[in-house]
Amino acid sequence: MHETEWYDLFRYYEDRAPEYDDIYTGKYPGISQPGIYTKDVAAITSICGGHGHGHLIDVGCGTGFWLPHYANNCEEITLIDQSGRMLERCSERVARLGHPIKVNYVRGNFFQLSFKAESFDSAVVAFLISHLSEEQEMAFFEKVKGLLKSKAQVLWIDGAWSDIRSQNREKEGIQSRRLKDGREYRIFKRYFTDTDIARILSAHAFDPLRIYMGDVFFAVRAGLID
Repeated sequence: MHETEWYDLFRYYEDRAPEYDDIYTGKYPGISQPGIYTKDVAAITSICGGHGHGHLIDVGCGTGFWLPHYANNCEEITLIDQSGRMLERCSERVARLGHPIKVNYVRGNFFQLSFKAESFDSAVVAFLISHLSEEQEMAFFEKVKGLLKSKAQVLWIDGAWSDIRSQNREKEGIQSRRLKDGREYRIFKRYFTDTDIARILSAHAFDPLRIYMGDVFFAVRAGLID
């Protein structure tokens, strides 16, 4: 992804932050069947509830939508996002939870941030890998693996490729996104089949432990292979 494309992606999420969670409740969906979104969210919520322990890193945390479902499993959480407006929304959600858990907020591009090696016990990455080229994907997983302790697990949540999705989107490429106020953005996006997921995890030495494939979203818990 070129620098200009990365900036466009950042601007899109910065501007979309106030309305980002609408999609999870079936409001303003890209596919005109809102029930599909809520069904997938319910299934993924269940997977989140069994994920996480110790010090968890959430890369591209966004508004922290999934955080309430894994927070109780952790002792400490580090939340990373490049968008300040997304982190503000996330911090508001954390405050409403009232959990006595140490939470660290880090604003920045994950690829440019530095952390101590093997300092995290578990990880979450949601709707980030789908914006990465294959080269960036390789760099992402290499960095994540260096940050995780032995036998750590990663929860990957992202966009599923399905027959329903194919009626409205391309599987991969520069795609248009529009906010409620009409502003339009062009961003790189790709969607994944179960075959894609298995191939990517295998290539980066992760073993899929549990997977849910929906019509619009998927979630997979994967363990780091020593």
